[in-house]
Formats: sequence, structure tokens, C-alpha cells
Amino acid sequence: MYRKYFIAFVLALILSGCDPVYHYVVFPPQRVEYALTPNEEFMTAMNDSSYTLSSDKLTAIYDRKDFKVEVKYMTDYQLNNVEFPRESQAGEYSTNPFTYGNWVDPVLGYTPNRFTVFKVTIYNYAGSKINLDPESCFLTSDRGDFLYSYGREEKNSRYHSLENYFKKVKGTSGVDDDVFESRMGIIRRTVHYLGKPVFRGDVRDGLIVFDPLTDGVEQVKLDLKNFIVGYDENNQPSEFVNLTFYFKRIPFTPPSSQQGYVAGRTDSVGGKDGAIVRLDPNSRPTGEIKLAVRTTNVLSADQLMKPLEDYLADATNFKLSFMKTNLLPAELKASNVLMILADEGQIKFSEEQEKNAADFIRNGGIIIADERSTTTQSENWQAINNFLTNVGALLGSNVSMGRIPSTHPIYSIWKQFDALPPVDPDLQNVHGRVVYDFLSGMFYENRLVAVISNRGYSIAWGAFNTPEIRAGKDFTRQRELLSNIFLYALESKKTKN
Repeated sequence: MYRKYFIAFVLALILSGCDPVYHYVVFPPQRVEYALTPNEEFMTAMNDSSYTLSSDKLTAIYDRKDFKVEVKYMTDYQLNNVEFPRESQAGEYSTNPFTYGNWVDPVLGYTPNRFTVFKVTIYNYAGSKINLDPESCFLTSDRGDFLYSYGREEKNSRYHSLENYFKKVKGTSGVDDDVFESRMGIIRRTVHYLGKPVFRGDVRDGLIVFDPLTDGVEQVKLDLKNFIVGYDENNQPSEFVNLTFYFKRIPFTPPSSQQGYVAGRTDSVGGKDGAIVRLDPNSRPTGEIKLAVRTTNVLSADQLMKPLEDYLADATNFKLSFMKTNLLPAELKASNVLMILADEGQIKFSEEQEKNAADFIRNGGIIIADERSTTTQSENWQAINNFLTNVGALLGSNVSMGRIPSTHPIYSIWKQFDALPPVDPDLQNVHGRVVYDFLSGMFYENRLVAVISNRGYSIAWGAFNTPEIRAGKDFTRQRELLSNIFLYALESKKTKN
């Protein structure tokens, strides 16, 4: 009976010409995603020259010369596709603790925000030691909301903790236990805690986490209360400053959905309509590879790239030249491939280097980045992803970052790959760190412009580790994959031009 009344109600709306009401009942309005960006007007009104914005206007900065604090809002898109792509693909069992991953609420019909997340990066240039107490961070909104930051572990938290939050939502199965432990592992690795100070010359980044904002919020203020800038003779915090950052809420469209663009979909192998031509796997790829190498390794370029040079001379007709680079304009202008190989030392990038890399991509270049910490996931993985995220922002709207699909030409343009080459366990201790079973990429104007890996392939590409350890290892497949990427770089530039 009620169903008949509902149908009659809808028909009456149609017949009476109430189309807007009918449209709302039958087709509810689409969910609008939001992001938070620094409110430049409010920040300027503080009349404090220590506060500035990054060149892309996405990061709020407090720079007192002896130390600097950067604050950036992390969208769910960033958290799912860049920071924790593998951990965000298992629906309700996704282990990304900061979002719901790719789970869709069956009642709402969309994926809500789980938290409000900021990345806070602290640079200590001159002070003996400084520190941030994340539980002294507060978020207030123009609707009167007052939110405490989440602590990590339940026993040490003053207000509420992420551990307690996930205990409450945890089921009773073994799978639920595994998901809980995985989430807590990520939280312990990435969320700020008071703990050890940031000593002179060091940098530390981490996340601070709040409850989600309601849809009606337009402005928020983030207070970092009692930021510690000095300790007394008893090693107790004694000097403090209060930092305030203003953000405004704006609609956010994930890059892959802008202008009907889907990353990599038109980047096909074939020979028609400008598509990339596939090479016979028994032939030898040809072309000039002008390689700029950015690395933490102290070996000279000649020493470091000798294994790759020998392989390419034996298996291909590539003409290879290479140099180490600091991403200066002249160096990148003379190159068509930028390779970032993060070894054990800490790798860092400046805003100027990000700008130069964006120009390099606009001119047809491609970036290949590989991280190879031999113990746990290093800061270099985060540094590389932050660098490429900022480069993507400088390139503009037609950019997407995410997993490179198995159908992409880099897996078939010369040698065929149905699976990624293995990670050698003898050369890279992978215990205690997540090694992704896929490659990530950045796409610009339907072209793959960056390949991102934490699989340690640089061991096969360069002279990492001692010759004795490397002796007798077969790195053919890892080098064939790199050759595929080289060939793709040359061919995709042709179709671009």
C-alpha cells in the first residue's frame, strides 16, 4: 500500500510540473568533496611576517629562521592514492587508518570522511632541540566546533586516542585483529607524538588527526599550542610559542575525474592515431637516453651507472649518457630522463627543484624514482612522494597519481611483463617494511611522466652494495623493465610532439 502511495506521489509531482522536487526525490544531489587550503587573507591579517604560503598555496608556513613549521591539509584522495595506495583497496578491511579506503557506505551511497588530517613538518635549523605536542593542537570552526587532536596509544592520551577509536570499531574475527594491528602499525609510524625532540639540523614530519568536519563548515583555525622551542637544565620544556594557521574549505575534484580525464587510458600500444608503437621483443631498442641522476649515493656517476651502461650496451642500441644532478635548469634541459635513486642517506628537495622538475616534464621528460631502504620504510619514500605531489600541483589540473595499470605500455612496449620483476631478498632486507606489488605513477595530459617504486630496483640498475654481494645475481628482468620505461619515454615524447 505504501509503495502505491509513493508511486502516486512521484507521478503527481511529475504531472504537476514540480520537476526540481521530483529530481531531488529520484536523483539525490551528488556528494561534494572538500579540501582545506590556507586562508591567505586571514594569515595576512595576523601581521606577522613569519607566516607565509608555499608557491602552490597549499601549505601554510611559519618560518622563524632558526626553525620552520609547515602545515598541509591531506585530502582523502591524497591519503588513498599517494600515501597509502595498497592499504586503501580492501573495502571495509582497508588498513589505511585515516580514511575508509574504497569502501562505500551503503546507506549514504558515498564514502564519508573518517578524519580531518594535517601533515606537520618541523625543521630545526639552529636551536638545540624543539618539539611538538600533538595533543596541544586544536581545531576550531566557524560553526563553533572545538576538536581535540587524537593521541596515538590509549594509555598515553589525554583526550581520545586512535587506538581506542579502532578498538571500538573492531570486530571479533582474526581478520579484524590483523586489520587493527596493521592500522596501528601505520599510526605509530606516521602520527606525531611528543616523544623525542627534533634536534639541530634535523627534520621530522608526521600527521595530526581530528574528527571529520561537518558539511556546513567554511573556515577553520588550527592552533599548535605550546610549541616547544627550548628545554631547561633538567631537560624539561621551558620555552614555548603558540602557532596559528587559518584554512578555508573549498570544493575538491580528484584529478582523475577532471575534464573526463582518466589517467593513462589513452596511452595505448599500437600504431594508429598517434598510439605508441610496440617493438618486437627480439629486436634492440634504439634511441638516445640522456640520464640525469639524483641520488643519495656517494659513488661517482661513472661508478654508479656502470652496471646499467654495460647491460644497455650488450642488450640494446640505446646511446646512454649520464650525470649526477641537483635538478638545475641547465642539467635538466640537457636530459630526457630524471632518475631519483634514494639509498640510505636522506634525500631532500627544494621548491625551486620542484619547479624545475615540473618544467622538465612539460618539455617531455620523464621521472623514474626508486627507494631502497634496507630495513624499514624510510623517510625517503615520503620525501619522493611529497616531491612528486608538489610537482603535480605545479603542472596544473590535468594531473593524476595512482597505480600504473597492468595494461600500460611500460609492461609491453618491448619485453612483456605479466608480473613485476622480483625483489631480491638477499640484497634488500624487506622484513618490517611494506614493499608494494605494483608501481605508482603520475600522469600528465594522458602521458605517464613519473614511475614510482619502493621495490629497490636501483640495486639492479646501479652499483649499490658490494661487488661480492652482487656477484652471480641475474638482474636481467629488472633492467628490461627499465629499458621498457626508457623506450616509452622516447616514444611518448614523439606522440606528444
